[in-house]
Amino acid sequence: MASLDMSQTAILVKNGSSELFEIFRGTNIGILTLKSTDCASLASQILHTLKKLTKLVLWGTYSGRCTLQLPDTLQCISLQEVECSAEWLCSLLISLSSLDHSVQCELYDVVLQSCEDASGYDSHVHVSDLRSEILSCDMSLIEIYLNNGSFELFEICRGTNIGILKLKTAV
Repeated sequence: MASLDMSQTAILVKNGSSELFEIFRGTNIGILTLKSTDCASLASQILHTLKKLTKLVLWGTYSGRCTLQLPDTLQCISLQEVECSAEWLCSLLISLSSLDHSVQCELYDVVLQSCEDASGYDSHVHVSDLRSEILSCDMSLIEIYLNNGSFELFEICRGTNIGILKLKTAV
């Protein structure tokens, strides 16, 4: 499968397994949609091996630091009906800035968890550290497409040099 040109292939995984994602390792899949947090967790081990992955679509709930190893070929990440911590979103944006090329980040129906909802540790400290880190990143090549923004989301972006911010709604 690794030698097949699958760059025009879009795969949607609703309930994956580590065995399924091992089959995808090193392939030329163009678009991968992961319909749950569990799928994203399982896929995280092989994402960086996908040679022609241009778009990654995520659904689910995420907290802590983003541990997705994104491939250099990624051009768009789309968060669909995602609930996540500020720490996770900040670390995702930091990862996107390290790609060194233009990348779109679509935020559709993204809900940021309040710091009180984050589990297991002092999130305020982690978010503060990430805030410093995100301000030092060159994010000029990131384009954010935002549907249904929130004050917390705009706070994450405040002071950064994000290249393009497109707002779908006025509210």
